[in-house]
This record gives sequence, C-alpha cells and structure tokens, in this order.
Amino acid sequence: MSMFINILASIVLIVMLVYIYKKREENETNLGLKIIGYYLLGSFTFRMNEFPVPLGFLVFLFFFRPIANRTAKHYSAYLGLAFFVLQLIIPAVQEYWYERPRDIAASSANMYQISFLQDWSTIRDQLDIDENARLERFRAEYEKDGEIIRLSYYVVGQSDNEFIRYGIDYSSETQTYTVKRRKVARKWMQYERKVFASRFFEVFDEIQARNLSPEQSFDRIILNSDGEKDKYAIEDRKKLLIMGKEIREITNEELPVEGYIISACSMGTTSENTSGYTSSTSCEDIDYFFDALLNKDEYAEKDV
Repeated sequence: MSMFINILASIVLIVMLVYIYKKREENETNLGLKIIGYYLLGSFTFRMNEFPVPLGFLVFLFFFRPIANRTAKHYSAYLGLAFFVLQLIIPAVQEYWYERPRDIAASSANMYQISFLQDWSTIRDQLDIDENARLERFRAEYEKDGEIIRLSYYVVGQSDNEFIRYGIDYSSETQTYTVKRRKVARKWMQYERKVFASRFFEVFDEIQARNLSPEQSFDRIILNSDGEKDKYAIEDRKKLLIMGKEIREITNEELPVEGYIISACSMGTTSENTSGYTSSTSCEDIDYFFDALLNKDEYAEKDV
C-alpha cells in the first residue's frame, strides 16, 4: 500500500507541475527548472526537536518576490507546501489503517469446544501473520461449564525486519476476536525464548482445556502463560507434565525442569456467609509443562 501511495503521489506531482508550466503567463528562460525549484523550496523541511517546520516555504513567503510568471511560481511553492503537509498526513493515515481493529469469528463460545489452532490459523491467514510468530502472553478465564468469561493473548511476528505485536481479545457478546496490531521494534530480545504460537495452540487443542481443570469442584478457572521457556525448581507446588494427550505428575526428584508453562488457578465453590456476602475458597495453583526437559535429561516427547 505504501508503494502504491508513493507512485500515485509521484504521478499527481508530475501532472500538477506540467499543468502549472502550461498555465504560464509568459515565456521565460528555463521556466520549467524554475518551477521545479520553487516546488522544492516550498517542500523543504527543517526538523526542530523532531517537529517538522516548512522552512523552505517560509523563506519563499518572506524573501521571494517573483515578477515574471508570478502566479506559476507561487503555485509551485504552494504545491511544495501541500506535499509537505501530505508527508505529515499520509504516515498517520497509513498507521491508522494498519492498526485498525479487525473482527474475526470464533469457532465456539465454549472453552471446551473451541478449536484454538483453527482460530489462530484463520487469524494468521487473514492478517498475513508470520508463520513463525511467537506467543507472548495467554490468559483465559471460564466457568465450570466452559463458558468463556475472558480470553486474550498476544503474539509477536516479524515482517520486513520489524517486529509486530498482535493483541487478540475474545468478545463473549459477539463471539468474535478483535485483533489489533502495531509495529513495535526492530529487536525483541526475548523473542527466541518464546514458544511458536502454532505449537502452543496445537498442544492446547490436543490436551483440551477440560483436562487442565482440577479434580475437585470449582466455579471457574484461570489459565495463564507467558509463552517463555523457563527453568523451574519449585517443590511446594503441584506440577504436571503434558505428553501428547496424557498428563502425569512431575516429582520433586525430577526438578529442575525446563519447558513452557501453562499455569492454572481454580477457584473453589462460592458460598454465602451469615452477613449475606459471598465468599470463595483460595485459588489452587497447578503448573502444566509441555516440550519440557526434566532433570533426568529425558525429553518429554510430544506424542506418547
């Protein structure tokens, strides 16, 4: 799109300069070059503390008093000023258009039925996201029956040697994802430590969200992941290993473990006390590992 706008602007500029030349009031030596010169003067920009100033046009306005073909030369300078303004407007318009929110339908409104890999593939294809995009953060909150309360995640991809951050938020009202993107940097230090988004959702679909719920009763559950490979050695916390469609416990003897983590927080049954207020049991935290390397130097295979 940027190239198209540049080509279109160049064509318009050439047409306008030719038009101004043809509307000259009288013959003048090297008038064509002078018209181009006045245009360049009008478009000349000086940046003061990163703020663009149309210095060339100000110089023309205060110090130039053309006599021959006065109208043509004035038009050329004003044309330069117009393109100076366009140089300020076009990038803002391009940024707005690039970062505009996109709505994409979700495959389901239920956490237990949604196909995350399918939805991610649809989002990736529609926004032309890098296939090797990495998951930066994932958060899901849902009821016992799977009804989604909140669902959002962030993905970082690369395009034209730039990193692009995509924010994906699910709306339970419209059952759609709202996707926003913006260019963030040319370097992303932790990028290589993040899991591929496609791999994360592949694992998620294979193990299924209902299997990440605790055995005891609960009202709702919160899942979190920062998508980063971590080394972990916490003994007083429940730890489970995802291996394909199977889950097994990680013993303290197998620590430290290095892998990607999905943390689950299950909220217990809510009850009403004598004061009329509802209360909830404390959150039970469980950490699920996938693509993990245990202390025994054995890889947890993706498939059992």
